[in-house]
Amino acid sequence: MKPISFFTILKSEHYKLRFNIAIWLFLLFPLFMTLCIDIYVLFKHADAVNNPTITFDYNPWVWVLGRYIFDFYALLYPILAAILSYSLCDVEYKNYGFRLLFTRPISKLTIYSSKMVFLLEINFISFLIGYLTFLLSGFALDKLLPGYKFSSYNDNILMVSYFLYLFIALSAVSFIQYSLSLIFKSFVLPIGFASLMTIFGIIAQNKDYIYLIPYSTVWRLNYCIYSGIINFSKGEYVNIAYVLFFVVISFFVFIRKK
Repeated sequence: MKPISFFTILKSEHYKLRFNIAIWLFLLFPLFMTLCIDIYVLFKHADAVNNPTITFDYNPWVWVLGRYIFDFYALLYPILAAILSYSLCDVEYKNYGFRLLFTRPISKLTIYSSKMVFLLEINFISFLIGYLTFLLSGFALDKLLPGYKFSSYNDNILMVSYFLYLFIALSAVSFIQYSLSLIFKSFVLPIGFASLMTIFGIIAQNKDYIYLIPYSTVWRLNYCIYSGIINFSKGEYVNIAYVLFFVVISFFVFIRKK
């Protein structure tokens, strides 16, 4: 029997998980959150709608739109990444999925690689949606709140850097959570760990060791956004190291599943 190719396995992952609620929640979270914040901003600044005499003296991308959206990202994205990672394992736990996969003429490395690529793909698409909806929201608010002068500020490099580093950080969180989900079949333990580390990362934000905790990176990025400067720091190197390390760890756990 001819071995099944990597792309066929990846395609089957898409087909198998196309109706998975956790995946759609993760994908559409930035869109839904941005729309909610847009409505809140318009309600809060209702007097400034179509009134150019009311002006705003600070960068509106950061202090009108970003300060709300990015705070919600810091609180909820790591937990949603944990739910996403668990859902990829849970679909195999049901009906002896791992056992059935390993009886087919497919190498375990191919199966595992397709899952990792799929996980990275979902992360990337979610952040791309977040970036595009953020830009579109700014352009729309520029028309509705002309005195705030969104178009006078060019923050493309800052925002691209934010979402790029967000992708790196949440990829590290996703692989850590995937490893935990492979080890513990219980939904409570991986999600509880993600919630605990997210809260701890916010509380311990000023500690010297905080760069070692990828769950805190999103909150740290918020401070960088407020200062207007995002640099590739040692935290990003640590997050990349976490990605590589837990890709290896989760692979060894994965091949021992039955």
